[in-house]
Amino acid sequence: MKEQIALQNLLRGKLSDIQRSNPQYSLRAFSKKVGVHVGALSSILNGKRNVSRDLAERISQRLLLDPQERSEILGLFPVKRLYKKPGTSKDVPSFRYLELTASQFKISTEWEHFAVMSLLNCEDFQESPEWVSRRLGINESKAKQVIERLVQLELFTRDDSGKLTRSQKSFRTTDDIADVSLKRHHEQSLDLAKESLHRDSVTIRDFTTLTMAIDPSKLSTAKELIRKQQDELSDLLESGTRTEVYRLSVQLFPLSKLGEEK
Repeated sequence: MKEQIALQNLLRGKLSDIQRSNPQYSLRAFSKKVGVHVGALSSILNGKRNVSRDLAERISQRLLLDPQERSEILGLFPVKRLYKKPGTSKDVPSFRYLELTASQFKISTEWEHFAVMSLLNCEDFQESPEWVSRRLGINESKAKQVIERLVQLELFTRDDSGKLTRSQKSFRTTDDIADVSLKRHHEQSLDLAKESLHRDSVTIRDFTTLTMAIDPSKLSTAKELIRKQQDELSDLLESGTRTEVYRLSVQLFPLSKLGEEK
């Protein structure tokens, strides 16, 4: 039953993490996040209901677990289904997860990595984790961990004097690919935007919305225009004296039910 205890502890930990930042967050809200009825989730948390491997896979997907967490949890559950790995005669477990290392996953999912990469372009950048932590409002150990991970993955290089430089001018994630790391990345962006909405003066931020009736067949063209405008805005804002790190998030999504669901 160690797999059941491990999953219970994982769920309790994730719920506690959310409630620490949002004390009003309910078990019902968490049940929607993990895709389990609130009554069933309560039974699972109290050890009164066992979870199948299939349900454990779905929960891990909904929680956007990193590859290490996912592997550790699912590795405790008996493998019931096998498939032949292409090009071999070897049977392997039927579950699949992102073929990313835990470090690569964290680059995509923890906002601090892209923030530090941009911070390095600021005129007054200092390699000190203490300085980075102060500028981004994160603790010093986290700042040090992020810097070392960027060096380890060769996104930063460090010369003999300890000076850091970026290995590439800019980095992009893939487009229109629904994977766990990018979902978590965008989820964090929404959370950061919400924090800024309540924290920052309107003089240093800009939040706008536009509601419209659209022709869905033009969405691909709209995405191209958004990316082009992002590049143009980046060129504009990065051409002067760089002293602050900003994030631009553009959300374009349907409010109405999609046509095939009507």
